[in-house]
Amino acid sequence: MPYRVEYASSNRAKCKGQKPCKGTPILKGSLRFGTIVDVGGNTSFAWRHWGCLTAKVLENVKKEHEEASELDGFEDLNEEDQERVTKAWEDGHVADEDIPESARKDGEGEEGEEKPKKKAAPKKKKA
Repeated sequence: MPYRVEYASSNRAKCKGQKPCKGTPILKGSLRFGTIVDVGGNTSFAWRHWGCLTAKVLENVKKEHEEASELDGFEDLNEEDQERVTKAWEDGHVADEDIPESARKDGEGEEGEEKPKKKAAPKKKKA
């Protein structure tokens, strides 16, 4: 299966979610979501905090699985976390309280919105 939910086994994995959380550590025991990636012929998981799972990613996962319970690792989660995953599945997004502080953008309204990119400064002409 290309997706997995589980508890982090160490503090080594870094979140592959959107900025500003991207690159922050996923603490041991935290619920995380993984997507299989192929790097140079080796398969591995790209992990993100459960709360960094975007509605778009969840939409893509739902194209592969009919129910949240079909996710790899779901059966190993405690009952409370199974309910969190199932609720996010039904709602189409993770609950606001599941979004880690490291993923919250200061001074912005809706979560998940990205600021428009600024245009690059013009290059200086050589004398």
